[in-house]
Amino acid sequence: MWKNANMPSTPRPALIWVAWLIVGTVFAVGLQGALADDAGGNWTILIGVSRNSALRTPIERQFDTVAFTAPQGHDGQYSFLIALDPFNLHDTAELLGQPAYRYRRILYSLVAGIGGAADGPTALAGLVILAALGMGAATAAVASLAHRLRVSPLVVLSVLANPGVWLSVVALTPDALALGLALSGLLLWWDRRHTWAIVILALAALTKEQYLLVAFSLAGWAWFRHERRQATTLALGAAVPLALWTAWLLRTTEHGPIAGANLALLGVLEALRIWVTIPPTERTLAVITLIGVITAAVAPLRAGSLLRWLAWPWVALALTTSGWVWNLGNNAARVFAPVWVFAIMSLAMWARHSQTAEPLLRPGDPKPI
Repeated sequence: MWKNANMPSTPRPALIWVAWLIVGTVFAVGLQGALADDAGGNWTILIGVSRNSALRTPIERQFDTVAFTAPQGHDGQYSFLIALDPFNLHDTAELLGQPAYRYRRILYSLVAGIGGAADGPTALAGLVILAALGMGAATAAVASLAHRLRVSPLVVLSVLANPGVWLSVVALTPDALALGLALSGLLLWWDRRHTWAIVILALAALTKEQYLLVAFSLAGWAWFRHERRQATTLALGAAVPLALWTAWLLRTTEHGPIAGANLALLGVLEALRIWVTIPPTERTLAVITLIGVITAAVAPLRAGSLLRWLAWPWVALALTTSGWVWNLGNNAARVFAPVWVFAIMSLAMWARHSQTAEPLLRPGDPKPI
């Protein structure tokens, strides 16, 4: 049947994805460029090496000049050095305090450094581009899910205004790319493109291991919907590559990849006593993250089973993470960046349920056109 020429048309899903990928990526590059401008146009500021860092010397060898950051530095310096030596062929691991823990999150640095073939400036450019694309992919996936779920496109603010994503993008940590891959895998699973979903979710886990939660959440949801074969394939397919890589690390590095200090029951309560002593910016980030965790715990109650499966494991992770993570707001904001994504999507679904009796779409249902 021909459409009425006067009927408003809805953008096709592919166009929505492309448009928001560009928006999110350009926004991320703007954040990175603003920090570089503050350092006189020197993009090495994003690496986050400090003057007193043990990693200063090998990083300085790669550039004519290096812009130094705060006394403590940040994790971008680990991403950079691993990008230059992803398989520890040049004993880079000896410079890292927890080499297997750092190397376990391999994909971001491996791709940015072209498998170790890149020089310093090329590796830096790779880290910058991949972090920006991660934010773009996360934005595009959320916008596409909003289109399929028929909720407000304003849910993209869960990525674009997410302080944890901002911090990852400018600090060159794996979080932004891992989030983009995980949400892209979620979108592919919703569209019943299961094989590609498993591949992308496995890559997310190799970028940062905690993003296995997204794959396991989807697998649990599928299992309880009696899609047992798909659930098992998803859980194994996403986890096995990380397990194999971890086994190789255990065999080839001195220190195991498990950071036990990261885990403790209700570490956030321990951190509350410390927040009064930390800088206001750090305290604000910690409080914002805690509000996100609380929202992610409550909002899915009225948002449907899928969002409960997606949000609540991250709430559980937040409640079993030690004060060592919660003590600084920038750490907590990056680690728990997904809570705001699932919290805001849950609020949007809650609002939709309160306004209409229209049934919730299920994976594979016809998409709105």
